[in-house]
Amino acid sequence: MVDCGRADAGPALAVAAAATRSLLVLRPCYLALRRAVAAPVRPSGIVLIEEPERSLRRRDIVDALGVPLVAVVDCEPAVHRAVDAGLLASRLPRPLERALRSALTEAAAA
Repeated sequence: MVDCGRADAGPALAVAAAATRSLLVLRPCYLALRRAVAAPVRPSGIVLIEEPERSLRRRDIVDALGVPLVAVVDCEPAVHRAVDAGLLASRLPRPLERALRSALTEAAAA
């Protein structure tokens, strides 16, 4: 398992191209979808971070990329609004803050 980040050049592209199976983790965002469609490597499947207030739907993404949707992960709308507004670093949404605090507590206990 490798997180290639943006697999559109260099070693990340080579790893993605050589993989027998690859999953693209994608938000229902027009710009992210546009980049995925233009990517030189087509994934085996899509993991969609579902954001209910987005206009793109599952079917739009599957149709545009021509690969199956293999999983859907729910996302807290307050987080994607903060990201879209460029405010994530300066004003962390409460649900994300709670999740991060919980993850840090669990990591410290381990």
